[in-house]
Amino acid sequence: MKAKIILFILALVLISSVSVCAEDLFGSASDNMPIDIVYFYGDGCPHCADFEKWLDEAKGKYNINAVGFEVYFNETNQQLAVGMAEKYGESFKGVPMIIIGNEIIFGFSEMMIPDIESKIQKECIDKCCDSPLATIKQCQIQEDAKSKLTFASVIALAFADSINPCELAVLAMALIALLAHDPTKKKKVLLGGFAFTLAVFITYIIYGLIIIQSFKFIGSYFEAARIYVRFIFAFLAIFIGFMNIKDAIKYKPGSFMTEMPMFMRPMAKGLIKNITRPMGAFIIGVFVTVFLMPCTMGPYFVVGNLLSVFDFVKIIPWLIFYNVIFVLPMILVTLLVYFGFSTVDNVIGWKEKHVKTLHLIAGVVLAVLGILMILGWV
Repeated sequence: MKAKIILFILALVLISSVSVCAEDLFGSASDNMPIDIVYFYGDGCPHCADFEKWLDEAKGKYNINAVGFEVYFNETNQQLAVGMAEKYGESFKGVPMIIIGNEIIFGFSEMMIPDIESKIQKECIDKCCDSPLATIKQCQIQEDAKSKLTFASVIALAFADSINPCELAVLAMALIALLAHDPTKKKKVLLGGFAFTLAVFITYIIYGLIIIQSFKFIGSYFEAARIYVRFIFAFLAIFIGFMNIKDAIKYKPGSFMTEMPMFMRPMAKGLIKNITRPMGAFIIGVFVTVFLMPCTMGPYFVVGNLLSVFDFVKIIPWLIFYNVIFVLPMILVTLLVYFGFSTVDNVIGWKEKHVKTLHLIAGVVLAVLGILMILGWV
């Protein structure tokens, strides 16, 4: 019996010795597990470069698997950074953004190294920390960004933009100029109206690309400001909406951000009255868009901000779609005059009669859309 007890004790001692030796030789399970670190950086960011330098040194000390995402020049990574920050209960505040376990760290300096290494030791080596790589779902984050931009929101913005009274007023002036030159040639009115509309359509697409590229620049170099920019334009939509509603209640020609300013109207008329041929209508139409900008650019800036998260190839169809809706009233008015269903005077009269209604509809649409943007539904 004593022999069996002695053998049992020896067996326990042997097993314990083997376990200790194995741990010393191969390390504990947590020692062998790679420590996943996800970080977001920008090319040219000095603090990011300092972090990567430390990271190279730390890899010789710890079993680190680091995965970096460049955000200055990569739109997908920009969306990913914002999405990852939200998953950890933060807003994206700039680069470097470092994720270790369940903690997110913004910025980097030598003073932060002891805290970072302490976290690695206590949370990821002594214990076990989750890998942030498991939370990265790029496809889902891209889909979430796209879902913010729906056909409904683009149609609403384009519709609010298209019923702006100053757009119809400018077209009416162009058609009057063509008719005054030769009232008998209605075909010239048709071609001239279409040429004028085409000029507005093409020029506004170019304006749209410039606006979107500006937002891309802001997003690339001031990523932390992207969220605030979105709120700024949400409030802009609400502001323009209320300005339109104000015009519906108490109309005043040339109101700020809702109609062409009064001081611009004589210049626009002087330019448009020189239209005598379709080619001239196209050329002058390009220049006239400058006068349309103060009263039509509000919704365009809002949609430009929404489109700025997309790649260039995907932006073009959206811009075409928006501007087709934008110029649709101009096409309809041209056809009505050409086929004799209406006259230019009737169009002007209808516009003057319903100007308050047009402002009310545009105002309600823009105000509601701005509120939905703040709530994150658009």
